[in-house]
Amino acid sequence: MKTSVIISTYNHPKWLQKTLWGYANQSYSNFEIIIADDGSDERTKTVIDQAKHELKQPIKHVWHEDNGFQKSAILNKATIASSGEYLIFTDGDCVPRQDFIATHLAHAQQGHILSGGYCKLPMQLSKDITRDDILSGRAFDANWLAQHGLKSFSSKLKLSLPLLVEK
Repeated sequence: MKTSVIISTYNHPKWLQKTLWGYANQSYSNFEIIIADDGSDERTKTVIDQAKHELKQPIKHVWHEDNGFQKSAILNKATIASSGEYLIFTDGDCVPRQDFIATHLAHAQQGHILSGGYCKLPMQLSKDITRDDILSGRAFDANWLAQHGLKSFSSKLKLSLPLLVEK
């Protein structure tokens, strides 16, 4: 199924870069990436241009001028620019696990939507996570994260439980 991942962002190029590293490492690779940019400056464009050379997936950068918070408007434009039959919406500071897209597609059903969550990390831990941590999968291991500063029980639980889907 032709899949588009629509990533919203605004002036956080370092977080977006980490997020794109996660998409470079997906077990399912037949998807496009649409960056829904709510008016970021040139730093974000630089990260996206670099990613276009590093990722196998096509990347489209949909941008509009910064005119205050207009995330819904840029998401609408990104949706129009996408070519996927199946759309996955996420944010530019949410790094996906290697099976993120494959899991979505395994549970996709015509006429249904899926909603997921995220594991909020302490700021310093988020800053310290490297490309190698993401590509190796360490950044998604509850024990490794706990050793590096994750204290929240609910966040560890999100990483440790198998996916629960109501049938």
